[in-house]
Amino acid sequence: MQDKTNAAMLGAVTALALNWQRNEDDNDRRLRGVKEKTIENTDSLRALMSHGSMIRLRLPSVMDFQIGVAMSNPTSVSPSTVPSPIKLFRPELGPDAVSNMKWPCGVGTFENGNVSELGELTALGLALTYQEERAHLLGLTQEKPPSLTGLVQINSSAHQMIAVLATLQLTPDQYKAAWQKVFTGLSVSTADPHAGMPLIGAPNGANNVASVAFVPSSAKSDRAMRIRITASNGGPLAALQDVVSIAFASEWKDTSGNPVIPAIVGSQGLFASTASSTGFTLQLGTGIPANTSQDFSIIISNGGAGANPNT
Repeated sequence: MQDKTNAAMLGAVTALALNWQRNEDDNDRRLRGVKEKTIENTDSLRALMSHGSMIRLRLPSVMDFQIGVAMSNPTSVSPSTVPSPIKLFRPELGPDAVSNMKWPCGVGTFENGNVSELGELTALGLALTYQEERAHLLGLTQEKPPSLTGLVQINSSAHQMIAVLATLQLTPDQYKAAWQKVFTGLSVSTADPHAGMPLIGAPNGANNVASVAFVPSSAKSDRAMRIRITASNGGPLAALQDVVSIAFASEWKDTSGNPVIPAIVGSQGLFASTASSTGFTLQLGTGIPANTSQDFSIIISNGGAGANPNT
């Protein structure tokens, strides 16, 4: 009986060992398969990440452009009992968007695909989503493709237009007037508000100023004037003393409409002791003898904005 029992137990142990070995072999095969699949997936992922197209997508300049386009993506609204009105804000792209352009383009700053500073191409990507930009670009297309000669003409006209524009220093109002005349034949009024005659105030009699007047048949505008200063009989008109205050016909402003103090230059030592956007006070660098007159020229300019006749 003991031998039979031992034989039965030995058979059970042997069967168990064989079954365990088969399970181990199967697990080893599965693990080798998983390992091989992991290596294969890792190689595929590495190949994907090192692919040229993926690398280009991660370039800051490309991501800048994509951000601009993505900014126009409609905002999704979650269902709710009372929906909240959400309006996507459309940024204004003014002259400041082109003031710092350079090539190669200035790129943004990214970390793990998230942006902390925008680059130059973001504004371009955004601009291409605006209705007027899309309408303009679509309007440039033709029903049939241009001939080779036509393509050369299109290229030449655009190239030379830019060449001419780059040499000009016109203001927005002057460009507006030019386009108005091109399409309608009508001219937009570009009347110069500083063509009017300034107002000469009361002479400072306390400093022996008898009179201050415009020289007859001379320039008399906010931009240039000729004045005659006469000292009184009571004594000479001393230097560095207030002579008279003059008010401009129109307040001086910059191209944005903000008040600006213009540059005032006088001849023979005449200068403005105080000045504002609406007028100035004159003093002499050299005195004038009693009962004597002297003529002076005054030029007024607001610098670079002077190209605009409305400033």
